[in-house]
Amino acid sequence: MQAIKGMTSFLLHKHYCENDVEAIIELFDDKLSWVGAAEHEYDVGTEKISGIFRQFAGMVPPCNIRDEEYHVIDLSPDIYICTGRAWISTDPSTGIYLRVHQRITAVFRWKDGTPRCCHIHISNPYSEMTQEDIGFPTQMGRYTNEYLHQCIDEYKKKIKEQTEILERLSFEDSLTGLFNRNKFNQTMQSFATASFSRLGLASIDVNGLKKINDQMGHSAGDSLICCTAKHIARVFPGRSYRIGGDEFLVIDTELDESAFRKALSIMRANMAQDGISVSVGISWRCGCCNIKEQFDEADRLMYRAKAEFYSSYDNDRRRS
Repeated sequence: MQAIKGMTSFLLHKHYCENDVEAIIELFDDKLSWVGAAEHEYDVGTEKISGIFRQFAGMVPPCNIRDEEYHVIDLSPDIYICTGRAWISTDPSTGIYLRVHQRITAVFRWKDGTPRCCHIHISNPYSEMTQEDIGFPTQMGRYTNEYLHQCIDEYKKKIKEQTEILERLSFEDSLTGLFNRNKFNQTMQSFATASFSRLGLASIDVNGLKKINDQMGHSAGDSLICCTAKHIARVFPGRSYRIGGDEFLVIDTELDESAFRKALSIMRANMAQDGISVSVGISWRCGCCNIKEQFDEADRLMYRAKAEFYSSYDNDRRRS
């Protein structure tokens, strides 16, 4: 276990202090995986990774290493994993100031009386990096302040993109692609304190979905829901929500009352061509808009329309 600690320290010193790539490659096992300090990740065999390591020859400025700390676990009689950390800083003679709190995890396999490295994972948190660019040869440019800022900017960009994706997924209905109940609740909360000159709400519910589910299965019911959602989104893009199984809501602040009602009529006509029947409740106000009151009003009118639909002789489910 002491030998494994020494070999892990040897890796860091040969890379950062001496830039002796060949000495590092000599430690590699027949098979090796490597996760680099940036976005590099390889599991392609020792020969190719050795070629990748050789690209670093002459690229690393002389460094000093201090405060090394290593811990070893024997996973089996021949397998050891070493985790360690150390402060690495460029030598003052380089004219560079770079200080990194380096983490390393190395796995060694004892083979023919010698530990061979079969996995390396290196990381260095950006939050613990400090650098002052004093000026140094062009071939060392990868360590300039500009390079670090570029890395950080790219990292922030990735986090922003991932955050936007997660936010979109948290507000998107997985079946239809419309806004979901979470987004509806957020909109209701934000609109409660907002002021609008006009506000139109339409509560929409699919007629006959239970019959479709019972007779043709839930996959057919899902198809009906998706087709309904497409018709709604086509007429009201970015203003449509699926708030329940077959319940949808449109929240519109752009159209006047005539245009809003006409858009809903067009939507229903398009649905009818696909054999889709819906019950709709509409609430529209000009001034003194209150989204909670209008939602309750639209919902109440939708249920009234739905009751009228099912009360007709042809659509009376009790006679089916």
